[in-house]
Amino acid sequence: MKKPTDIGRRHATRLLVASTAVLPLAALVRHGVAFAQDRLDPEDPTAKALKYTHDASQAERADKLGVAGSEQFCENCQFIQAGGDGEWLPCMIFGGRLVAAKGWCASWAPKA
Repeated sequence: MKKPTDIGRRHATRLLVASTAVLPLAALVRHGVAFAQDRLDPEDPTAKALKYTHDASQAERADKLGVAGSEQFCENCQFIQAGGDGEWLPCMIFGGRLVAAKGWCASWAPKA
């Protein structure tokens, strides 16, 4: 007959192994959240390539997909993700970094 303490040791060992595996994952998640909260620098090479600006009124915006250039802002773009504080929103194009709600880039596309 097995001793009840054997089950306790096995359970404790499993718990120790599982928690050791979870700690690095938790650190990655925390890092990902911190990264997503970074504001996009207009001098970033990707931002420059896509002509990103914090102020859409400073960008040359041609009419696109039936939407007038003057009505194109990051806040009404399909690449904006949920979250942010209203003035700064996470964007899929820039890896979740925050863009200005009133900003614009050449990848702008209307929300579906």
